[in-house]
Amino acid sequence: MKKIISFMAIITLLSISFSIEAEASVIRGKRYYVKLLKKPCGFKGDVMGKNHTKKEWRDAYRSGSLSLVIKKICPNAPDVISKKKQKHIYHFLSSFASDSGNIPSCN
Repeated sequence: MKKIISFMAIITLLSISFSIEAEASVIRGKRYYVKLLKKPCGFKGDVMGKNHTKKEWRDAYRSGSLSLVIKKICPNAPDVISKKKQKHIYHFLSSFASDSGNIPSCN
């Protein structure tokens, strides 16, 4: 019984840890979007995110063409965005994908 409780506690801690990490990536992505893309694009990240579904954003990120997809939506976007920043921007944009159901907060 003690082993089962210990196992369940470990599983719970791991799931919370992954959830917090994913949320942190979305927050960093928002910061990078504001810093790199908001001014040249002229619209908020949720507007850009709604241009594609979660799967379309994921496919663009995994294939390495995220910068090109962003450039199609926003021709004034910077040509090169580092891989590290792309990861976080991807998480942010996919959180507002057309099929996400998320509504932007008022900030």
